[in-house]
Amino acid sequence: METVRDRLVRLKNTSFQGGFEPRREERPKEDKFLTPESQYMKKVEKAIAQVESLRTKMHSGTDQYISLYQELKVAEDEFVKLLIDPEQKFMDLPTAFISKVDNTKKKLLTKKF
Repeated sequence: METVRDRLVRLKNTSFQGGFEPRREERPKEDKFLTPESQYMKKVEKAIAQVESLRTKMHSGTDQYISLYQELKVAEDEFVKLLIDPEQKFMDLPTAFISKVDNTKKKLLTKKF
């Protein structure tokens, strides 16, 4: 019976014959540059996700409604502050992103959850 140590010594002493190629990606990786638009979009999408998550938690019937409401107001304020960014006017943002932001703004203004 061969022990683990004997097996490791045997494997160490044998030469590797090759024939193994590392797996290659089928499609080339896209170069992703950090642009002001992409950074801004990530921040806004994160804020939207935070607001939606807090709304969902509030309506799930938990006992923490008051604390979640306070967190929701803070998250909504952060979202609004991101929209007031003066550099946003000069950014080339996709229409799908703009419509998502507009829908979230409408929900905030009408207080519909």
